[in-house]
Amino acid sequence: MAAAYPDLVSVQTLGKTAYGRELWAVKLGRGESVLFLNGSHHAREWMTTTLLMKMIDTYAQSYDLDKPVGPYDVREILDHVSIWIVPMVNPDGVTLSQQGTVGLPKETAALLKRYNRGSANFIRWKANMQGLDLNRQYPANWSTMTNAVNFPNYQNYRGIKPVQAPEVKMMMDFTYKIDPDITVSYHSSGGIIFWNFHTLPANLPRDREIATSLARLTGYSLVRPEKNPSGGGYKDWFIQEFGRPGFTIEIGKYAGEGSLPLSAFGNIWAENRRVPLYTASQAYKLWLKRQSVQILNRKMSLLTETPVYPGAGAAVSSSVIAPQEVLTLARKGDWYRIQTESGAGWIHPAPGHFGIVEEIDAEADIKLKTALRKYPDAFAPKVAFVSQRSVKVTGRFGTWLRVASGEGKWWIDGREAVLRWPVESTGQDNAEAGASAAPESAEPDSPAPEMTPAASPAPVQPPAASAEGISVEQMPVSLKSASK
Repeated sequence: MAAAYPDLVSVQTLGKTAYGRELWAVKLGRGESVLFLNGSHHAREWMTTTLLMKMIDTYAQSYDLDKPVGPYDVREILDHVSIWIVPMVNPDGVTLSQQGTVGLPKETAALLKRYNRGSANFIRWKANMQGLDLNRQYPANWSTMTNAVNFPNYQNYRGIKPVQAPEVKMMMDFTYKIDPDITVSYHSSGGIIFWNFHTLPANLPRDREIATSLARLTGYSLVRPEKNPSGGGYKDWFIQEFGRPGFTIEIGKYAGEGSLPLSAFGNIWAENRRVPLYTASQAYKLWLKRQSVQILNRKMSLLTETPVYPGAGAAVSSSVIAPQEVLTLARKGDWYRIQTESGAGWIHPAPGHFGIVEEIDAEADIKLKTALRKYPDAFAPKVAFVSQRSVKVTGRFGTWLRVASGEGKWWIDGREAVLRWPVESTGQDNAEAGASAAPESAEPDSPAPEMTPAASPAPVQPPAASAEGISVEQMPVSLKSASK
């Protein structure tokens, strides 16, 4: 998927387990606010990985085609939120649960069989391959945990200390790194939602409201908060450490000490397909609320028609402004306050819509067929294609080049051209240069949806602004209400 959608999906490894398997993390989206999803803390709960992978695939396709999922505008959400997913926290345990001890040394197989109470059937296996229950390994009331055993076992062994398992340390380190606004841990089974762990009284209304909405979306039941919850889980640690909403969603009907049947997946997908989109919209609101207003006072360029809002976070626009250079007064998160003819207002630009364009005078040699786009972004509408020619370059926005082609100025991915400058004088005026670079099929108002978008560089994160302003060439900024 990262190869199919390089400007939307990226993959990285968090490290390796004790048995050498990678712990993979997938980033879906282009925004600064973060939602974090994870699955398969427990080996026999591998259907949560299938669910998360289905979500990544569905949302990436919906973004590319600019199609909603239910009432949710996927492109609007993922322009402003990044959803990080660790689909399989426990790859060693999942492998053991699904394949047994095939291929393992005899000593290791015998040890794991002992951990499994003498059984060679590992379908019920819940721990990692060290016999540690990963969701009893987090430092959240670990020492007073109940419902735990004191020896390596197929389930419920908390270890001799918290964060003993490398998988847990990787998850904690990664959580600090991405600083999510909301986390959702997928487990199975039972059709219930855990949402509270010694939650501060001030945060109870916030978290209960989100949990109640998740219950409505899924049809699952909310678990009543306990006076003395056990602890040790990822959700418990996140709530305690960050003071932000964390949820554990147990998918499917209760399956006891086993995996959910594949036949259950259709219903589980229908129950959960909107969950990340809803929680992403809530994560964005929490993130925006935490942002402070930063003074800019500098000229920047609007590169496409943009709605203007009465305030940062407003859901309804008050007017629309045409592409132009504007005085940018301030920034709050990914909203910008600009000066217009009718006064000051706020804009919420998507990637490639707004930033600082460097004016240059150069030429670019295009060897392969390259899309001309309305603004500098891989998902901008295509207007035509050019190939095997030189074009006049008048501006640069990060790695994107503004070129004169035909009767207009469009944008090309700079990775697909060779920039030559300073330009040698040819004696031709701009009109002649533009004519010589006429596109193969120029339809300025046609998005040509059937064309395959050209690849473009990975999104550049907007730098942190300050009172002195922003000193970079490009600011591709990355939610109004995500639910329409």
